[in-house]
Amino acid sequence: MKFRKITAVVLAGLTACTTLPAAVPVMAADGYDHEAIENAGDITITMMTSGVATDNDFETEQLPALVKKKWPNVTLEVTKLPDDNYYTSLKTKLASGECPDIITTQPMYAGQNSCYALADAGYLASLNDLDCVQGRNDLDSVTYDGNIVTANSGVAILGTYYNKELFKEAGIESEPQTWDEFLDDCQKLQDAGIQPIVMGDKDQYVLQFGLYQLAADEIYSKNPDFDTQLREGDASFTDEGTWDTVLEMYKTLYDKKYIDASKSLGYGASQAITDFIDGKAAMTFDGSFNAVALTASGAAGDFERGYFPLPGTDGVYTATCLSAGYSVYSKSENVDICKEIIDYLLDGESEAWDAYLATGRVIATYGNGAEATPNYDLFKPFVDLLNEGKGFYWCNQAWPAGTETEMESLFSEMIGGQGTEISDVTEGMQEKFEDLLDE
Repeated sequence: MKFRKITAVVLAGLTACTTLPAAVPVMAADGYDHEAIENAGDITITMMTSGVATDNDFETEQLPALVKKKWPNVTLEVTKLPDDNYYTSLKTKLASGECPDIITTQPMYAGQNSCYALADAGYLASLNDLDCVQGRNDLDSVTYDGNIVTANSGVAILGTYYNKELFKEAGIESEPQTWDEFLDDCQKLQDAGIQPIVMGDKDQYVLQFGLYQLAADEIYSKNPDFDTQLREGDASFTDEGTWDTVLEMYKTLYDKKYIDASKSLGYGASQAITDFIDGKAAMTFDGSFNAVALTASGAAGDFERGYFPLPGTDGVYTATCLSAGYSVYSKSENVDICKEIIDYLLDGESEAWDAYLATGRVIATYGNGAEATPNYDLFKPFVDLLNEGKGFYWCNQAWPAGTETEMESLFSEMIGGQGTEISDVTEGMQEKFEDLLDE
């Protein structure tokens, strides 16, 4: 699914359009009751989302207060759970028919809260009539059978954060534009006694942060329909020059100790972030969703950071996808009220929207605030690539959930010295993909 250039771009062109699966036209609905809340009397709406609550957390603290401020008769009760707990709880609640009114879902087939899977099972209400989705052309990956089933606010990016001061110390004057240049820069850093890259591979999901960047460069730039062909049986993870190339390139970083597996496999994601902001490594692969943490002041002080897309052997592309969003449980007794709350949150101009944008977790694709997004200057190179048609979704969004975890597990075995080969990883991915597709 390739992001195509948008002719009429809004706020620096962050709106992007996908082409896999085939674009589904947005179908207008009769419209929901915009006065449902006013006519409801005192009412409680439940919401469950994934993640870890922080101080002054947006979902659990700010949003309920803002909803109460706008509608004094509405109490929004929000439960926020770590991802694994969220998936387990969501499955249980859906099976029992006691699902919260509003839930967090992922685009396409991503994760165990895939909007396609949940919509196919009849769990999600159509959001075609939301004001906040009208006129947008970037919603293919949250549109199922003609219905928008998840309301998203923007995109999320994978890239390479770097310490500009350490780059200068190693004699690196500019961001790499090719894979060979990137490897040369890693060697310069290593020769200068600087750890090139730190990763928290104990949390295996972080392996996606580098691999998907390289996949955009090496696979999807050459064949945007690769995942469609996978599902149709016309392509395989074992095809020469596809995932074998990506995995070998990424493995090179460990072979040369540009990423030290002896440390990374014992590091969690948060520890890697700490090492980066403390100046203990020059780079880390991570997402725009962690920009606030990765630009915070650590033991190394407020050094200047940069953020670039990991280059491939033949140019630079970006791994970008729609962020997770909000869906309404189809069997909720308060569907229209839930829609009104979501519209308020994602209308592009409300107090709730401004508070959400201020979290720095997403890059807005519409409304007020794209350029006001915290750390927007870091994201601008990726925006430019999107507008040039050089952006691709995170590939696991097109895979049955679980394919990516098989990849992560086998790659971890390989860099951990357990005798696993590249062919074992690609064969394992293909076998898992087929097994899950048949379920």
